[in-house]
Amino acid sequence: MTVNRNPKKSRPYDEPPRRRRSLIPGGPDSAATGFFVAAAVWLAIATGIGALALAIRIVPFSFGSAIPLPINPFGWDLAFTLDARRVEYAFLNASVYGWLSNAGFAAVAFMAPRLLGRKLVGETLVNLGMLIWNLALAGGIALLYVLDLGPRAPLAAMPWFVTGGLATGALVVGASYVATIGPVIRTAYVGAWFAGVALLSLMGLLGISATLGVADLFLELGDVTTALVTAFIDRGVVVLWLLGMAYATLHYVVPRATGQPLASGGLAWLTFVTWLVLAPGSVLGVLRHDNIPFVITNAGQVATMLLLVPAALTVVNLVQTMQGRWSLLFGTGAVAFAAVSLSFLIAASLLEALASLRTVDAAVANTEWERGAFLWAAFGTYTMAAFALAEHALPRLLKRAWGGGTLSSLQLYLAFAGVAIAGIGLMGGGLAEGASLAAGTPPADIAAQLQPYRVLAFLGWGLVALAGLAMLVNLFLLYTSGEPAEYAVPGSTAPATATH
Repeated sequence: MTVNRNPKKSRPYDEPPRRRRSLIPGGPDSAATGFFVAAAVWLAIATGIGALALAIRIVPFSFGSAIPLPINPFGWDLAFTLDARRVEYAFLNASVYGWLSNAGFAAVAFMAPRLLGRKLVGETLVNLGMLIWNLALAGGIALLYVLDLGPRAPLAAMPWFVTGGLATGALVVGASYVATIGPVIRTAYVGAWFAGVALLSLMGLLGISATLGVADLFLELGDVTTALVTAFIDRGVVVLWLLGMAYATLHYVVPRATGQPLASGGLAWLTFVTWLVLAPGSVLGVLRHDNIPFVITNAGQVATMLLLVPAALTVVNLVQTMQGRWSLLFGTGAVAFAAVSLSFLIAASLLEALASLRTVDAAVANTEWERGAFLWAAFGTYTMAAFALAEHALPRLLKRAWGGGTLSSLQLYLAFAGVAIAGIGLMGGGLAEGASLAAGTPPADIAAQLQPYRVLAFLGWGLVALAGLAMLVNLFLLYTSGEPAEYAVPGSTAPATATH
């Protein structure tokens, strides 16, 4: 007689069915979680490349090595080159398309279901789009050190097939967003409109960039045409995609984090309309060439100055929304991050308006001033808005009780101090550089004069890098050490609030 020593073998119905996991996840909030994780990784990469970019400006050096190809039917002459321009381009692309764009996609995937009370359409496809986007970006940044950059602007310098991959990833996210919000678009919250226009703008600009690269292969476009079109794309990505997502995020986070309705819906819609009109006009300000009518460039510069209007409207509206909850400003939660973002929003808008004046532009154009102003916009306004959303969203995505601890404090204060110091250092160097150029100072003497400013910027940037590290550690501890908590997931059986 055979004795079964394992009773479970004779009672298989006692064993729970095995859970099948798909290769690409598609559960609720999986896309938002994935984009946030990718964004945190890219933030660490971007701050590292940024430190290298500043180090090369302090101690100039370059390195080049030819890359032999076993099969070279097209006659490519490839060489790995490490110099100031290529490292700066890599930093800008890692910051904008890596850190900030992944954070923007995370915001879209997190906010849309909660604003509408319904599940994000095609979550599995959105995760596939995330994979396409980040793989294309990693390859594109590597190619920046190999291929000829030519006259291209930084955010349109990657080859056409890489930009096409980015456009495909953005298209997948955009299609999912439109399918989710389309049935209720007429009654959607203003933040959903900001995000929708920003997404459409990103898809269009990346499509133009990829088309330009293909056209250049067959038509051999001139340097002037390439420079003007890529400058248009470069500026458009900043004022239409990044600024639009910052407005969308801030209009979502502040009411949710304070637990109060938006102070004025009419003021929010006025902000949206003014941004929608002025941002595309601002892009025209970079088209500076003898073949471009002066009236077009001048209109673009005026629009850039007037971008201060939607920034001021946003600050007034959201500060009024915070009324009665001022104690949240002195903590380290989402509201504190949002308040810092609003402060940088006004400061960066003022800097843009000043730089659009002809006398100021003549003094600071193509100097360190432009790099400092970019840091205040990208790592002040946009990054702090992304931090605010992450502080609010990640505990809900990972279903953990977390937030507002020591690491959040370090993240807030290190990022604020670092961006402020680095921006002041570079902008101060830009003013000194402009004055020296006007006085006819020799280039070698100008470089020596700029060293203290660049060292100050490098030290400040080190604090930003530490803030990025604090975010990564905070995310890891949130998942591994946070106490489980229940949060409603739109599209599930749990109730969800879809109104403000």
